[in-house]
Amino acid sequence: MKQYIYILTLVIFSCNFAISQNQQHKQQLVKYDAPIEIIPSLNYTINIIDSTNIARESFTKINNVLTLLGKHEDLEALNTLNTISEKDLEKNEMFFLKGTLELMSDDFTNSSNSLSKYLALVSNDSIKSSVYFMLGVLDIKKEYFLSASSNFKKSNELNPKNYYSNIALATLNENKNDLKNAELYYRRAVEINPNFNNVWNRLAFIYQQTGNNSEAVKIFSKIIKDEPDAAIPYNNRGYSNLKIGLTAEALKDVNKSIKLFPKNSYAYRNRSLIYIELKELEKACQDIETAMALGYKEEYGSDLDLVKLQNCGK
Repeated sequence: MKQYIYILTLVIFSCNFAISQNQQHKQQLVKYDAPIEIIPSLNYTINIIDSTNIARESFTKINNVLTLLGKHEDLEALNTLNTISEKDLEKNEMFFLKGTLELMSDDFTNSSNSLSKYLALVSNDSIKSSVYFMLGVLDIKKEYFLSASSNFKKSNELNPKNYYSNIALATLNENKNDLKNAELYYRRAVEINPNFNNVWNRLAFIYQQTGNNSEAVKIFSKIIKDEPDAAIPYNNRGYSNLKIGLTAEALKDVNKSIKLFPKNSYAYRNRSLIYIELKELEKACQDIETAMALGYKEEYGSDLDLVKLQNCGK
């Protein structure tokens, strides 16, 4: 018989983007200010505790920890763990739990110590992969990005099916503009778990940046099938359709996006490019002005200034 503690693991990341917009699905990877921000939690399994193997007091405290975690009283659980002898924690493989709770409370030094102690105790590659991933998370929080990348790679080498290490490596590679490896790890991630449309969107964005717009269209079409009332995928697919010469389809997509989300400055930017391709400069210039009025420049940059100058004059 086993006791299980489930706490949702959520990876939160953001990358700078100039073509695609981040698309959120029910299982969300949320746009965030840091290059990669991870809210660490755990899917933790504890074998039934043998009270003959540890001090009676420790046995009682460990059971109290499990009760506290079930109530989401993580800080109290950590405080209780800190009163248990390391010898008894080691016997019950509790260092991973302790290190994760310390990480969640930003106690980086003790978290590193606890996770490293646990790493020395285990031989299972899948478990080691999880520990290296958490050490990578710890490095991210300390902004030690080279060390984080190294730990995520160790995690991935030990278990290539570790979804979160693939996401972490994809994001770090995208942030340093290593699009080849970003694509590799995003592709692995969606093969492992195809349920996050945010990750599909990032992969499609990589395809846009590398000129593989046909593949990008396929992904955006998948997202649209999943979420037919979401505005941003239509806008993104419209841009890729424009790049592969499907101008009519591009216009249809962006018009649909604007209908669903009329205050999206990026959609007006994309429609202006479509109108320029169609030689309808008056409409293009009107859309540029609308995009500017909706705050395009403040949110995405000054690229439309040049487009306006080349097609609409001053």
